[in-house]
Amino acid sequence: MRLLLALAALAALPAHPYCIVNELPVRAIVVEQDEHPDSLRNERRFRHTVAPGKRQCCDFHNLDCNPGGRENAVVALSIAIPGEPAYECRVPENAREPSIKVTGAGTLRVTPNSRVSAYPYVVRIRTHDRKDLTGPRGVACLPAKPKGKP
Repeated sequence: MRLLLALAALAALPAHPYCIVNELPVRAIVVEQDEHPDSLRNERRFRHTVAPGKRQCCDFHNLDCNPGGRENAVVALSIAIPGEPAYECRVPENAREPSIKVTGAGTLRVTPNSRVSAYPYVVRIRTHDRKDLTGPRGVACLPAKPKGKP
């Protein structure tokens, strides 16, 4: 009987999603998951515009937006801040294609940069087990490169 109750309690625990949180006061962010490894799921991958102060999440069991299907699976995303000027958040900062990784039950926050810097926005990432991956500086959001230029 105790075993059944314990199993029922475990089944009732909510699945933890990965969440993208926009902490910018007046700008939306555009988040797009990299190409899905399963071409049949590619159209259903994570692609959202997140309004200021809002969040968008993906349950880690959802194979459309978390192909690994686990809390510790890694999902690659591109983060853009449209507008004038437009920004792209990327790791490493000199990468040609913007890509930031979050774990299946982690949190990615786009926030104003609290440090004195030429970059007004940064990304902060925590893993499913609450480890900070970005350190004190965060990941810089750089002015977007014009399309067609390296």
